[in-house]
Amino acid sequence: MKNKIPTILLVGAGRFGERHLETLKMLENKKKLSIAGAVVATTKTQKRIAQKYNIPVWTEITDELLKQVDAVDIVTPPETHFEIAMKCLPFVDVIIEKPITTTKSEAKKIAICARKHKHIIMVGHIYRFHPVVKKLKSLLTPLKNETVIINGSFINPKDSDNGRLISMEIPHLFDIVDYIFNLVPTIISIKSFGRVDVVNIKYPKSKHAVFKLGWEGAKKIRTIDFLFSKKEIKCDLVANLIQINNLENGKTRTITCSSELSPLEEELSIFLEVLKGKKNDYPNAKVGTRLVQIAEKAGLAKNQLQNIKKPKVAIIGAGIFGVNCAIELGKFCDVTLFERNNDIMLEASFVNQYRHHWGYHYPRSDKTVQDIRGAIDDFEKIYNNAIVREFPTYYSVAKSGSKTSAKEFLRFCNKHKLPFTTEYPDEKFLNRKKISLSLKTFEPIYNYDLLKKIVYSHIKKSPNLKVKLSTEVVGGKIDKDGTKNLVVVDSKGNKHTEMFDYIINTTYANYNKFSKWFEFPIKPVRIDLVEALIIKLPLPKISLAVMDGPFTNLVPTSKDNIFTLVHIKESILERYVPKSGIPHTKKRTKTMVNETLQKSQEWFPILGKAEVVDVRYVLRAVNANREHDDARPSDVVYHGFGCWSILGGKIVNCVSTAKKIALEIKKQLS
Repeated sequence: MKNKIPTILLVGAGRFGERHLETLKMLENKKKLSIAGAVVATTKTQKRIAQKYNIPVWTEITDELLKQVDAVDIVTPPETHFEIAMKCLPFVDVIIEKPITTTKSEAKKIAICARKHKHIIMVGHIYRFHPVVKKLKSLLTPLKNETVIINGSFINPKDSDNGRLISMEIPHLFDIVDYIFNLVPTIISIKSFGRVDVVNIKYPKSKHAVFKLGWEGAKKIRTIDFLFSKKEIKCDLVANLIQINNLENGKTRTITCSSELSPLEEELSIFLEVLKGKKNDYPNAKVGTRLVQIAEKAGLAKNQLQNIKKPKVAIIGAGIFGVNCAIELGKFCDVTLFERNNDIMLEASFVNQYRHHWGYHYPRSDKTVQDIRGAIDDFEKIYNNAIVREFPTYYSVAKSGSKTSAKEFLRFCNKHKLPFTTEYPDEKFLNRKKISLSLKTFEPIYNYDLLKKIVYSHIKKSPNLKVKLSTEVVGGKIDKDGTKNLVVVDSKGNKHTEMFDYIINTTYANYNKFSKWFEFPIKPVRIDLVEALIIKLPLPKISLAVMDGPFTNLVPTSKDNIFTLVHIKESILERYVPKSGIPHTKKRTKTMVNETLQKSQEWFPILGKAEVVDVRYVLRAVNANREHDDARPSDVVYHGFGCWSILGGKIVNCVSTAKKIALEIKKQLS
């Protein structure tokens, strides 16, 4: 057939069959093929198609008809594919719409039949020919060995639901991943929510995916996103856009993808090249069978979570975020809260300045401020009695060295409706010579002891919440049915394994240890070993901050005359971004107490009367490479398989973050 224009017979003329016919007509006009006609199911359709397209139309596939054509294009419902393909393959080459069949066994028989009669069978996995997917393949090929989380949504409008099986929609997203990475899933877990399925997949080479499929809402959605350690790639296959976010420098690039041919025209053109022996790389029976096997496996796994009455949830880390997740989830789950220390809230939650943030700290990050402002009400409903109010707070902008000017800081405060008056404190508190602007407000602080007391009162009220202190989680894995196993060392040093349906990782500086256990992508984090001074000063409660550059911060505690002091440079004993993602700092090797006092006194003269009463140390983890805006949003990552990680954020975000995760789990259980 190398020099011959092939004659194509179309089988099926439904909605998508007509799209095939129109595309075949275009290719016929370009003299790339000849349309023999079409085979349809009813005489009514026969008459309509014959009139509309001026082609011969039959209602039956006969051997005589097949002997007159070179290839058949099968565009019929999936449940009919097997019978039609087996009828055609002894005579002609075949292109068949996805899925090749509805079962793996039928797909294998089709492949055997094609080989026996030495005929081609190509499967219409159309998204392989989509301009976004083609561009993706070139973008992602260099990253094929990296750990990645893939999030895909193929959602059709609710009013387009024709009752077909959602599992038949699965192959598109699986095929995109198969096409790009050439990987077969090792674990598939699926949960149904009415006419929407959420599929969790684990692939080899540390790749995980979450696919959402079905019918809901009013819009057609075709998106697939890839989250790597250093970059995020977001794709919209409806808008034909790819957005690349560099997580190292915060830069964003958008690519518009286009093609002279529609995906269907390109697919059929490739089939013509295959017929002529000009191409041997195409979605063949092996590809089609593999994807049917995946869909079949997903269908079998569909009900595996349906019978869970009260899911088991593990929370690793009993800081303020961990305990609030435990309290919230304990309302409807069996929760185990693991903490390696002998009490809750002893690390970052303790070594803290306890500021009840309103947003002033982050003039270059609107997102952080929005997170904070949106979380205040949720937090205060629970912890209002632990909030210390009605003392002055002064935010000042330095004349030199600041990344934010006085004008910019004023604009920022007004934009976010942050209350203030322009006012300077007494000169013994603030060196006015070094300041271009000072704003007075009444931003509160927390009473740590009361905060902790309220937390414990809520823990005691939850019959479904178990707290395991002096117990460390040291490893984990995901079983083939999606069950999570955690390796735990108890207070006596005994090691054992516990199984859970959901896991929330709130370990902060040890965020990436969890990711390594389960082969999730490593997140670039900056590790700071922070030395915070607890000092005594002969003055009433007052808070002083020099902003966004020389950053020096003096904050009162709930105890009279006791303050915390940190300096942006001197208080950081060690700072690095570990390649492994896991901190290596194990012990303190130096102190900067005198340097912190000396440098901070240049801004706050009153520190000449300071008495150091304690020095506290903590490993702090923040998103790496955010120096351009110093953003500190609450970063919640869903890894798939019922696993979340939380990084950073302000204490004020702890309740809203817990509610967010609880809502996601409720949706999975509904």
